Amino acid sequence: MAAYFALADTAVVRVTGEDAAAFLQGQCTADLRGVTSTDALWLNRKGRVLAHTVVIKESDGSFLLLAPHLAAEALIAVVTANVIADDVVATDESASWRRWMAWGELPALANARVFATQRYGVPAWDVLTPASVAAPTNLTDLAKLEALRIHSGVPAVPADCGANEFPQECGLEPWVSYTKGCYLGQEVMARIQSMGSLRRILRRVESVDGTPLVAGSELSVAGKVVGKVRSAAGPLGLALVNLDQPVGTVCAAASAGVVLGVPAALPFAKA
Repeated sequence: MAAYFALADTAVVRVTGEDAAAFLQGQCTADLRGVTSTDALWLNRKGRVLAHTVVIKESDGSFLLLAPHLAAEALIAVVTANVIADDVVATDESASWRRWMAWGELPALANARVFATQRYGVPAWDVLTPASVAAPTNLTDLAKLEALRIHSGVPAVPADCGANEFPQECGLEPWVSYTKGCYLGQEVMARIQSMGSLRRILRRVESVDGTPLVAGSELSVAGKVVGKVRSAAGPLGLALVNLDQPVGTVCAAASAGVVLGVPAALPFAKA
């Protein structure tokens, strides 16, 4: 069985220049050496998450950055914020491309760029085609993809993890390299790895009686706020909560009673 999704809200930015490879290596959390495509986070100096991208290395030495849920202008601002004398140019190519995600048999798409990956714990395909390529006739509703993401406990940037959160709080640690050397936010990542100094964690949550959850709802125990729902699909959601709240805790929310589940996590191996 196959499922195809058109990810229309994905920014596509090309990074070129003689210094592109070295510059990007020193900015994102992924080790870009020797890889064709990989997921990467972009952090600020305090180690908080600014963006998530799929990074694709091109044969001409340039890089394509694919960022879901982020405008190209915002992505370019993040990527080029620390360009000083570097020969690095970032260009918005979003209008020239379409991004797809596919499970199962690949659709017959002309001039498709296909990258094997895993999404939500299942082998999948990241697909990039020219914007002129017609969509498959059997596209699946994106609402189903969002529900699958939340049900699988997979965090999204910035909905579940943004400029106030560390990757480790939100299950994004598989996208963080502790061995590649220096990059923006790396010292904070190393300190968290060695000391484990986290106070919050993203957990899967579910309403007690099946009432739909509302993103942004505060969660409380005995009148004390212990977290907030970050994203929701029906009675399921992901919530950033205090680390001292154990699995099975029942919290009060604006719409329903909510029980805390296991921590969210990317369900595939660390690169």
